[in-house]
Formats: sequence, structure tokens, C-alpha cells
Amino acid sequence: MITRSMVREYLKYIVPTMLTFTLASVYSIVDGVFVGHAVGNAGLAGINVAFPLVALVMAIGTGIGMGGGVISSIAKGAADDAKSRCAVGTTFLMLLVAALPIMAALFLFAEPILTALGGRGETLSQAVSYIAVIAWGVPFQIFVTGCTPLIRNQGKVAYAMVVQVFAGLMNVVLDYVFVILFGWGTAGAALATVLSQVAAFVLVAVFFLLKRNRIAGRDLRIDGGIAAHVLKLGLAPFGLTLLPEATVVAINVNAVAYGGETAVAAYAVIAYTACVIQMLIQGVGDGSQPLISKHYGAGDADGVRRFRNTNYLITISIGVLGLAAMFAFREEIPLLFGATGDAAVLVAWALPIFSIAYIFYGFTHASTSYFYAVDDARASNTIVYGEAVLVVLVVFGLARLAGLDGIWLSVTVVQMILACVAGVLLRRRHCTRVKAAAAKPAFEQS
Repeated sequence: MITRSMVREYLKYIVPTMLTFTLASVYSIVDGVFVGHAVGNAGLAGINVAFPLVALVMAIGTGIGMGGGVISSIAKGAADDAKSRCAVGTTFLMLLVAALPIMAALFLFAEPILTALGGRGETLSQAVSYIAVIAWGVPFQIFVTGCTPLIRNQGKVAYAMVVQVFAGLMNVVLDYVFVILFGWGTAGAALATVLSQVAAFVLVAVFFLLKRNRIAGRDLRIDGGIAAHVLKLGLAPFGLTLLPEATVVAINVNAVAYGGETAVAAYAVIAYTACVIQMLIQGVGDGSQPLISKHYGAGDADGVRRFRNTNYLITISIGVLGLAAMFAFREEIPLLFGATGDAAVLVAWALPIFSIAYIFYGFTHASTSYFYAVDDARASNTIVYGEAVLVVLVVFGLARLAGLDGIWLSVTVVQMILACVAGVLLRRRHCTRVKAAAAKPAFEQS
């Protein structure tokens, strides 16, 4: 656990980041609430089918931004200010380069992709309407998502929070206007999201235009070595953001097969509520990343260990509380989203079963964040991409064995396996460091 002297620094990073991630999940839920009441089950199912593409955009920005942020923080901890500044400049340009191809791909291939993701009939129509508008906001979404870690790693955690809170509040207001008052349905919800990201883009641009934060011209270039390192480190946060959507896709495909549109609509409600717990846990990991990376760069192994163990305590506690809350409010949650009839009954049954996964999720995802914060891309990628493989195998396997009940239980099985894998990787890293320390000559250890 962290010492009393470390608490203030830890809370400075953790609290605003957790609040930011929590509010982001709440704002995402608001989309579902408005669309569920205005459009019904088909609208809920449509956004759920479309959301993996939205998550892809967010994951690209997050992966590049977190990769650059880790490199910048480690370099700063090692007192290498030139490399730290160059990492920020390289990351900044990589975000700009990534945006246009993704935007073009969504315009050209959205419908066949959404069909492959499980969209059928009215659900597909609603999903296409949503993505047709979201595509216009891709450059702003990637830039804002990717620059947020860079702002946090400069110690401006509060400003990063303000950007996201402002954009989220704007999204809620515009959701009400476009979806409820104007009756624009899923397209209206998408437009609200795009306009809120444009507003966030303006705030981020203002931050980097200020003289004290401005990137010097000599640093505003893509350094090949740093760019490669950014991509390597960014694979884990990219996967951490995107691969929960692998679960969404796998469950949507099987839910259609075993329960039809009713099951897809029920899972949309479950996925929205799960997002709150997942984002809280990710907020702990991403919030502590600048601290862990800086102390790691400075060679403070004890500080790194204390921050990591505190993260475990918090994330596992969040998982336990999340499970308790989902069980307690399993009857009320579907009503919040406007889920009706059989879909509401299915949510009330499935939500507690699905939510057992939160306890293990806290451990596995705090471990992933720790690994990429200390530049251990191999370990973090093993957990993240191992999850993708396990999700496909376990969801499809349990669906065949137990139908819908197998689908709801599958996520917990995946997280239990990953928790064991994370424990092995932590133990292996500890043993490797102990052996390396023992092999040093006595004068180097002193």
C-alpha cells in the first residue's frame, strides 16, 4: 500500500481520472436511455451493434496517446527531457495521420461490417443510421482521446477532466434536444456525440496552443524509433479499449442465434451498465499510469510496487461493489433504459450472473495497466489479446452447451482464466527482477 506521503500525489491523478471515466460511461448510458425510450428495443440493439466501431475509433486514439504518454513519463522520470518532448510531438502527429483512413473506412464499409457484427433487419437499419453520422466526427474523436493521456502526463489531470466533463454534459443536453424534442432517433444521438467531440477538440487545441504547453517546432516530427515504441506499447491500451467490444460482438452474434432481437436488446442494457464498472476500473489503471511510469523511470521499485498494490485494492473493491449493485437493482435497471416485456425480464435474470465477472476484471485490468506503465509490452499484450481469443472460444462454446445462460456466464469464465494468467505473469516478473538483482556485483547494489 502507498505511504501517507504518497497519498496526495496518488489522489491527484486517480480521482480526476476515475471521475472522467465514470462520467464518460454515464454519458454513454444517456445515449441508450434516450434512444431506448424514443425508439425502443430496436434502437437499443442498433447502437449496441454499432458501438464496436465507435470503440475502434476510441481505441486507436487511446492506444497511440497512452503509448506516447508512457514513453514521455518514463523519459521524464529518467531526467531525459528531450526524449520526453519528442515523444509528445511524435504522438501528436501520429494521431493526425491515423484519423483520415478510419473515417474513410466507416463511410465506405459501415453496412457490411455492421452486418458481420450481428445487425439484421431494423437493428441493422438503426446501426447504419448511427454510424453514418458518427463517421464525420472520427478525426475529432481520435485527436481528443489520444491527447487526453498526453495532457494527464504533463500533470494537468484536472484540465483533462474538464475537457471530458464539458463534452459529456454537452452530449447529454444535445441528446435530449435531438432525440426527444426533435425525434431524430439514433442519428440524433450520433450527432450529439459528434458535436460534443468537436467542442472537446477545441478545448484540447487551446491547451496545446498556450505558450507553456506548446510543442516546439523541432519536436513536432515523427521520430521513427519512438513511433515504433509508441505502437508497441499502445497495443495493450488499444486492446483494453477495443477488445471489450470483442465480447459485445461475440455475445451479439450468439444472442441473435439463441434469443433473437429480444436477447440483443437485453444485452445492450447489460453492456451499458457493465460499462460503468469497467470504466471505473480503467480509470484507476490509466490514472496511476503517469505515476507508475515516472517512478519506474527514476528506478523507484518500491514506489511502483506500492502504487500497483493500491490499484489492486481499489479495483477489486469496485468489482465487488459493482456486483452487489447490479444484484440489488436488477429489476430497476431495465426500466431505466425503456426495455420492455421479455427483454426486461431477461435483463433482471442475466445481470447478476454476468456481473460476477467484475471481481476478476478488477485484478486482470489493473495488471494490464501496470504492465504497460512499466514498459512490459509482452505481458500486457498477453493478457489483452489472450482475452480476445478466450472470449471467442468460451462464448461460442458455452452458448452451444447452455444457450443464453451459457452466454451470460461466459464473461466470468474468461475473466477467471485471465486472472490466473495475470498472477503467473506477475510472479514471473518478480522472480526475474529478484534474479537480476542477485546477479549484480555488491558494489552495484549499494
